[in-house]
Amino acid sequence: MAAVGTTRRRLLSTLGTAGAVLVAGCVGSEEESENDDEPIVEEAETLENDTDPDAWRDVAEIRLDAYVGGWVGVDPPHIDRVENPTLVLFEGRSYEITVENRDNVKHNLAIWDAGDERIEEYATGVVAEVGSVETLAFTATDEMATYICEHQPRIQLGELEIV
Repeated sequence: MAAVGTTRRRLLSTLGTAGAVLVAGCVGSEEESENDDEPIVEEAETLENDTDPDAWRDVAEIRLDAYVGGWVGVDPPHIDRVENPTLVLFEGRSYEITVENRDNVKHNLAIWDAGDERIEEYATGVVAEVGSVETLAFTATDEMATYICEHQPRIQLGELEIV
């Protein structure tokens, strides 16, 4: 994935500490932002979640909090406090992803394919104020690869696994 291939940690490291504060929206040591085992967004506790399809079998609604440094999972419980969680979707099933602004910065959620292009009109409206919410309803297809914020596409993105 060319457009989103750079990891946010590599980007933040390249920009330096001042750039990390501006881009990531959090204050931390340079050492912390280079550690691939730690979330950047303070509200997140981990970078890994359960991707076993059995854990996702009954999931139809997903909630994410939007921060400049990354998405933070809220629901289902197995993505709670996970930064940029991998979402497991079943092809042909209907889903709703709800995003809530948590930092007063513009966010939206869009679904992209492996060629780094938005799939059809799969995107929410912009949430620009803390507490504003948007929901994207869609049917999962095998062309779906990532979900991103089109305002911070290199650091606020997660993978989609289609089963």
